[in-house]
Amino acid sequence: MIASYAEAVAALYGRINYERLGSDQYTANDLKLERMRQLLAALGNPQNTLPVVHVAGTKGKGTVSTYVASMLQQAGYRVGLYTSPHMHRLEERFVVNAVPPTAEQLVGLVDRLMEVVTEIDQRDASLSPTFFECVNALAWMYFQQQDVQLAVLEVGLGGRLDSTNLCQPVVTAITSISLDHTRILGNTLRQIAGEKAGILKPDVPLVCGVLDTEPRTRIHEQAERVGAPLIQFQRDFDVETLSPWTFELREQTIRVTTSQAVYEAVLRQPGPVFACNAAIALACIDSLNKQGYGITPWAARAGLASAELPLRFEILREAPLLLADSAHNPASLRALIDTVRTVFPGRPVTLLLAVSRDKDVAAICRELRGCDRVIVSKFLGNERCLAPEKLRQILQDVDTGPVLLAETPAEALQLALSTAVPGEVQVASGSLFFAAEVRQLTQPLSSLMVQPA
Repeated sequence: MIASYAEAVAALYGRINYERLGSDQYTANDLKLERMRQLLAALGNPQNTLPVVHVAGTKGKGTVSTYVASMLQQAGYRVGLYTSPHMHRLEERFVVNAVPPTAEQLVGLVDRLMEVVTEIDQRDASLSPTFFECVNALAWMYFQQQDVQLAVLEVGLGGRLDSTNLCQPVVTAITSISLDHTRILGNTLRQIAGEKAGILKPDVPLVCGVLDTEPRTRIHEQAERVGAPLIQFQRDFDVETLSPWTFELREQTIRVTTSQAVYEAVLRQPGPVFACNAAIALACIDSLNKQGYGITPWAARAGLASAELPLRFEILREAPLLLADSAHNPASLRALIDTVRTVFPGRPVTLLLAVSRDKDVAAICRELRGCDRVIVSKFLGNERCLAPEKLRQILQDVDTGPVLLAETPAEALQLALSTAVPGEVQVASGSLFFAAEVRQLTQPLSSLMVQPA
């Protein structure tokens, strides 16, 4: 019997948790859809009751998922959104119209879930659900309990073997392909694209944001093989920036042209990456409209303008300016630094950095030459963190410039603050876990959903 919030969280974290182990501690053989299939069957297959927008991709999938859910909510739908990982509190991962379950609701859901999980554990230990599978199941249970009309699911890892891949999609999307989780997904862009394309279903439209020839070709091949209608970025829809993001206005205006409509929209996030993600989200909305969902241009614009995207170029402090971003692979760090340099031209940039040990750390460090200095640190809530001393050595080996060392996120913040120069832009990034811990240190506790100790 689960009687308290603390017991509920402990029960979930007592499961094997690949997020905390890191991809250097397991292989693709550990990812088995049969575990999730058995768990959902024991719960009455709640995933079969909801139409889904299913979003995969190396980067951008969380942003696209949030944009789509926000537009659907503005259109009057009761929308479930599932994303991972969380920043401060586990139930951030599954929300209905942007509202997570209460502590009391979570306790009830986990109590029911663990009864089923215990039965599976006792019957066949090889099918014992993991942490991620349990949380995914909780999302389905919560969505069903809350009478959700549409769900938007962000893939956790890859696609083909991800536990979200038992859903019933009405639209799928692949946002981008770059090298990440290579031990699990493959060492080439084509191999990774093949894993992501595992979410494609017959007669279910695919919105493809991938432009690089090698992974795009692999995705197109899979779409043809399974019979998924293809909607390709820069062929079937496109985006242009009408007015760029400025620090004074803190918004950019874009125009997205699809086969169905022309949208002009305001985004609170800067740069071409967010503009492209918004275009992918609008192409998903167009596909839903072709199926009769009736999302108006007004709802689409309102949804994009109001979408909350913490840790996506999030401003945490004004003076000295401090941003937090969840970028954590070479491609996303490069895009982040490019955006900072574009939005704040000529201003010195200090990067507060911590990374997971299972990433291509040398490749990440090579992308940081656009920074004036780096303060290396670590995150505390996850054992995957690379020791800051090792990170400093790698940065020095690739000659990124001055590197300072801080043992904790709090020390990194204090060091950055005490040594800031006029006009400096400080950016905390390299890992969602690190960016979230920096965010927690800079925000009032009352404004955060912080996991109790």
